Amino acid sequence: MVAGNLVRGSARRNSAPPDSPADVSFMRALHAALRRDLSRLQAVASQLDRSTPTPATVLAGWDAFRSQLDNHHGAEDDDLWPVLRRKLSDPTELRAVDAMIEEHKQIPAALADVDAALRGGGERTIPVERLSTVVRDHLEHEEREVLPLLERHLTRAEWRAFLLTERGRRSPRERPAFLTWVLDDAGDQDAAAVLAELPPPARVVYRRILRPRYEAQHRWQVTRS
Repeated sequence: MVAGNLVRGSARRNSAPPDSPADVSFMRALHAALRRDLSRLQAVASQLDRSTPTPATVLAGWDAFRSQLDNHHGAEDDDLWPVLRRKLSDPTELRAVDAMIEEHKQIPAALADVDAALRGGGERTIPVERLSTVVRDHLEHEEREVLPLLERHLTRAEWRAFLLTERGRRSPRERPAFLTWVLDDAGDQDAAAVLAELPPPARVVYRRILRPRYEAQHRWQVTRS
């Protein structure tokens, strides 16, 4: 029943006119995936003591999170915010978009601190909590002030052009990795937003091949069950 609802939701979204307002559900799904990994990172940091090497399964989850966050913010800075800014004239709205770029600049240093802690041992909790606060605050700010601007000022066609550009930033080999990552533990609404971007055969490939391969990696697990 759930699968049928996802397919019907995808069909409705794909049938919307190109000049209708942008539907940023895909962005919300991506944000949910980032928050999911931050929660897993925080849980791991609380379980490992200073002398315990970070398991390879945790590093695999961390590397995927860091790569997806970097790629997403690069796509926004290079390809989305310039398009949105050209649509705006209100100084308050322009400042909101500019704030996104400034907040992005604060994140690489926090990522580097966590990476060093995970790979070098020592205290992990403090840098992990710092990163979680910086990224979560940014996501909440973006959802509160900037996603509504995208919905008001961009059409569905313009939004889809951005999604295609963002997809093009990834190699064909990287795209399945992104798909399995963003759909990991996704709720029905978020999963529908992502699957709406796939043709039916690709959904079958995801369900039968890609997802089992992804799940077999046991990312973020401290101990194998």
